[in-house]
Amino acid sequence: MWQLPFAPARRAYNPATAIVDGQTVIYTGAGRGTKAVKVEKQGDGFVANELWSNAELAPQFNTPVLRDGLLFGLSNGNNLYCINAQTGRTAWTDATARSSRGFGSIVGAGSCLALLTNDSELIVFKPSYKEYSELAKIKVSETPIYAYPVIAGNRIFIKDQDAVTMFAIN
Repeated sequence: MWQLPFAPARRAYNPATAIVDGQTVIYTGAGRGTKAVKVEKQGDGFVANELWSNAELAPQFNTPVLRDGLLFGLSNGNNLYCINAQTGRTAWTDATARSSRGFGSIVGAGSCLALLTNDSELIVFKPSYKEYSELAKIKVSETPIYAYPVIAGNRIFIKDQDAVTMFAIN
């Protein structure tokens, strides 16, 4: 179909899943930044033309979340960030380290986003272009967490090293 080079700076791993939004594909990888391409039919095949590239920000071991034209992620420097998904420009980067070694997972949670760090903190924040806005933070385990949280209605399921725990939100 189509292919673009995305060579790693060091080891060849890429745990982030590409994000598809219409004809736009956003992809990212540790040490390689974040890029967006538009995929279009051309003759009997397809071509991918780069829309933008942001060399500053990329996740380490997570997939960013696209919400209302904004891309939210946890960088390999352990900082939450927001990128304008139309232009590729960095909207903000939170200076507080939120995890260790870039492990963490972000999921949509209704009108909010939730970050679960490997340090076992569940952080709920408002998706905003202007600034990072934390709404809640809670320690959910005494052991490290590497799995994504599962949100179902008003329940959050979290798997740590020893158990799966359900938290209810009222």
